[in-house]
Amino acid sequence: MENNQSIFDTICRMRDEQPGLPYRFQDERTAGQKDVLYVLASEGIPFWRKEDLAKECCGILKDLVHKEEAILTDPVLRHFLEHYPICSYFLELRERVRITLEAESGARERLYHLGMRLARSGTDPEQVKLGIILLGFFPYDTTKQIMRTLGYHSEYTLYVLESIQYVFPLQNNFIFELAKQTVGYGKLAAMFLLKPVTWEQQHWMMHEGIKSDFLANIYANLCIQKTDMRAYFKKTEITAANFTDFAYLICYADYNNDSLTLDAQLDFLYKFIDKRDYAVSFIDLGALVSIWYQVVDYWQQDYDFISQNETKYRRTKTMWDTRIARYEKLVHKVESFLHQPKWRHIVYQEISAPKESDSLIMKVLVYLNMHPDFPAFMEVLSRQPLGFNMLDFFLKINPEFYFDDVCEYLEAILNPDLYTLPLETEEPENPSVTDLMRADEWLLRLFEVMSEKRKYNEAWCIRGIHYRHAGVRKKAAQVLQQHRKKWSDQVEHELRIAFEKEPNIKMKRQIDRLLQPENLKNQKESRYLKAKQPPLSHAHTDKELLHTYIAGTQFHELSGVADFLKPGDLLQLIREADNSYDANAIAVATQAGYMLGYVPRSENPVLASLLDAEERLYAILESPTVEMERPKITIVLKRTFFQAQPNEQGQGIILPFPPPKKKKYE
Repeated sequence: MENNQSIFDTICRMRDEQPGLPYRFQDERTAGQKDVLYVLASEGIPFWRKEDLAKECCGILKDLVHKEEAILTDPVLRHFLEHYPICSYFLELRERVRITLEAESGARERLYHLGMRLARSGTDPEQVKLGIILLGFFPYDTTKQIMRTLGYHSEYTLYVLESIQYVFPLQNNFIFELAKQTVGYGKLAAMFLLKPVTWEQQHWMMHEGIKSDFLANIYANLCIQKTDMRAYFKKTEITAANFTDFAYLICYADYNNDSLTLDAQLDFLYKFIDKRDYAVSFIDLGALVSIWYQVVDYWQQDYDFISQNETKYRRTKTMWDTRIARYEKLVHKVESFLHQPKWRHIVYQEISAPKESDSLIMKVLVYLNMHPDFPAFMEVLSRQPLGFNMLDFFLKINPEFYFDDVCEYLEAILNPDLYTLPLETEEPENPSVTDLMRADEWLLRLFEVMSEKRKYNEAWCIRGIHYRHAGVRKKAAQVLQQHRKKWSDQVEHELRIAFEKEPNIKMKRQIDRLLQPENLKNQKESRYLKAKQPPLSHAHTDKELLHTYIAGTQFHELSGVADFLKPGDLLQLIREADNSYDANAIAVATQAGYMLGYVPRSENPVLASLLDAEERLYAILESPTVEMERPKITIVLKRTFFQAQPNEQGQGIILPFPPPKKKKYE
């Protein structure tokens, strides 16, 4: 702290300089983040280890109560807190202190003074947290004031909340006070413990508590999980005054949980949709779009279940038909209402001065099939220049509109020093989310688009083969392989530099093959096919059709892709109806479209008929490599959501499920 000032005194000084609550001098996005998320979302360390640490900490405290001076600089305490943060065992510590006070009543006064010293004079956050735990057993007026002063800061809210639970009177009222006067993760901790039993608490949680610039999803989900709030939703009438509050909840809450039954959720959505004429703002639009996606998702899940459980469907046909009719009615109401042109203007207003989350903005854009010019997104991008939702919108959903813009954007914002960092040998597993990891993901997707959409940006390919991330280098090399005929003279020079520096053996072989002249490759075919379908993904509802192999691999140059294929990888099946040798020909290719061979002629007639009927088939690689005679594959039928047809005897489920009119936003 400044001038070795204690944390408590610093908070008091800054509170006087910047009066008002919540504290404006704290960083609401980071204060308390580590501790609150550790306690609420982490399994933590084993229970026995928590007990051991709590006992060890109590032993240190017993030694300190007999010291008059040097408590804050005690090397044993400092070393312990530095290596074992309070958040990992503070509940066990609090319980052990409670038992100690019961067994040794004479220690109360000494522990109180120790807690005061740590809380008021501590210069390390861990000291202050320890002091808060001790003061929680002494409900004096002075203690309450210290608890308030520290509790309004999100770094310490969690510890104040937990420390007052068993001694302080009217704890729920105090928790409510902290919830109203804190922000960010401190507010999250308070809302988690709050029991909103009064109308005032319920009204605040609905109209103010769930609002946040960056924790909206967590706040909203926490809200709907509380029993009293679910009762509040059910009995509260939706009016023009509170329509937007309910819209906010719908936009950010996750209804795929056990807190509400499906029929209860549908009742609530019907209740909201019937008041749709109150919708005027972007958040209202977002709620209606969210309902559309949610209902279509329910519909799809039910269709999956029914198509696999025909007997159960027939036994409860009336129930299923009623529910599906409700789905259809809800979807129709939303689509007819959002057909109005005014909503597009509201969307442009939002992206020019964004207030809501990137994910909600993208969801609405996809539903309305809008593709604003890239410069229109500058304000959205300024909040998180490499956000994952923006990445999905630009390069996963709409690459044909934004690929060139993204190339220019990344060139402008990425530091050139990124291409001089040491090369990694392997791709990292489960990397933490950092700015560097975000850059990796954008570049990976950029090169995937080049492979899938046959786009070529030579400058980015050259940057890619020198990039630190092994996966980016691999994909950049694959793009260069696809577009060999478009190379400038610079490419071969850069490949030779990359070959000398490359630490990954497989990548080194791939670059070496790229450097070989075309006429030295045994005249084997090297060809990319253009797929008509989006990238493959496996679903549990897909159906295996047969086990077979890839024919003709000996005629294709596979050395450039073999190192990067493994058992379980999905392969494309691409129909070649104009093949002069076989009218039923079905090519087998990688996800990027590189041709591996064909489905055997003896097994392709039925499969060709399915593909010609616009069924979606794909293959799963079973063999350890494709560089072998007849690598094994399994051919799979992807279930789609068109109307099921009866068989010749009129049997089978006939369940209408029209494909969504809007592109599914994932």
